[in-house]
Amino acid sequence: MKKLNLSYELKEKLLLLKREIQKIEEFVNFKFFNIEDIEEEQIGYSIDQDGNFLVSGKEGSWESGWIVIGCENLCGDPIIMDIKEEGFPISLLMHGMGDWSGGTYLSESIDKFINEIKCINNFISEKSMKNTNPRITCRELDDLIYDIIEKNEYGDVDIWKDMLEPIYTSTKEYEDTIINKVKIMSKEGMKINEISTALNMSVKDTYEYLKN
Repeated sequence: MKKLNLSYELKEKLLLLKREIQKIEEFVNFKFFNIEDIEEEQIGYSIDQDGNFLVSGKEGSWESGWIVIGCENLCGDPIIMDIKEEGFPISLLMHGMGDWSGGTYLSESIDKFINEIKCINNFISEKSMKNTNPRITCRELDDLIYDIIEKNEYGDVDIWKDMLEPIYTSTKEYEDTIINKVKIMSKEGMKINEISTALNMSVKDTYEYLKN
């Protein structure tokens, strides 16, 4: 099998990325491979089972600088790092398109991508320490993604939302439950401040949920 000649610095970045991803794996729709498994994960992309090189140079074919470093969980679409581009940009490619030209940039460099994952980690960590309900809202998740996109020339809102689908789904379900509770309590004659106290929520959030 063809050996990947990754620099020590780049391996350290991949290790850091893996550590950051592990903190939020239950909340995201993608995973990154262990550094020791990355060579084997190139099978079916840049090489075949026998170690033969699959890069042809034809339009839409796999490119020689692409290294598979992870994948999307639902369809297994590969997440790649381009080691021949400045900054080593990160992209999500798609299976079943007939070629590999239909991908989407996730981040313009591996350093920016690591920082974006750290932002998600910090957001979740900060919200988990809240002692009021709801800890996280879909609106706050939207704001988080827009903040990431604003600093990333190649970011795509829909792709990032898909990547955070597990936390979006659980947050939406939780908010729907709160909305139902607020409306039931209101119909039973409870005042907004009484509902907010009972549900450990701010009066403002209680009012917003009551309007839904």
